[in-house]
Amino acid sequence: MFVEFDGHVLHAETHGDPVKPALVLLHSLGTCGRVWEKQVEALREHHFIVCPDLRGHGLSEVSKTHVSIELLAADVDAIVKTLDFGAYHLCGISIGGLVAQALAANEPEKIKTLTLLDSNLVSLNPPMWRDRARKCREDGLRSIADGVLSRWTTPDFRKTTAGRALATMLARTPDEGYAAGCDALADADCRNYAAKLHMPVSVALGEFDEATPRTAAEALAAALGGAAVHVIPGAAHIPLFQAPKEVNGLLAATFARA
Repeated sequence: MFVEFDGHVLHAETHGDPVKPALVLLHSLGTCGRVWEKQVEALREHHFIVCPDLRGHGLSEVSKTHVSIELLAADVDAIVKTLDFGAYHLCGISIGGLVAQALAANEPEKIKTLTLLDSNLVSLNPPMWRDRARKCREDGLRSIADGVLSRWTTPDFRKTTAGRALATMLARTPDEGYAAGCDALADADCRNYAAKLHMPVSVALGEFDEATPRTAAEALAAALGGAAVHVIPGAAHIPLFQAPKEVNGLLAATFARA
């Protein structure tokens, strides 16, 4: 489906029966809604699943204006309101987790559960993100791709079909789409949202995640009322393909708390 909001065309894929409980899945920087393929396969029988492409990713237009976490949350909210399915479960990974926090804080009564994967509360390294945005705009995303991919999965997994699929998602992300996401991550600060998030929350990260270290996940969990931090064995920053059984199990356990 396509939605126009704020002068931009946004895209989201939907899966399953619209009368089933709704689940919105928000992807990481440099991927797209298709990164949730394994979760969709496992959960679509019992849920109506919405996988938006964040602005500048997948089939959503590159932003004509400065991108922030709050702007991306507004985009997703526009998609959700178009579908008009009431309360829903929400999950985000990496930048998608920050967007999920902002989205959930805007209308917390609409969020049944919140699952945050390999994400954080506030920008971990603003100068690094600004430098990465500059590099991407000047020399193209290709100039930093190897470094990005080295954090997404473990080395052996990068050689698999799924690992190569992730590399393709990154390669097909527009330079400006990725750079604008870096801008948003440089300024990201969800600390003021945490007090509004009283729904059941789960926080998890890959065992070998270097992009979002355990300390960042623990700080996020502490801000959200002391939620437990779940470690996904054998995975790095994007465990969705690499450890789907563990991710799907975590989601199911979180839904059961609603």
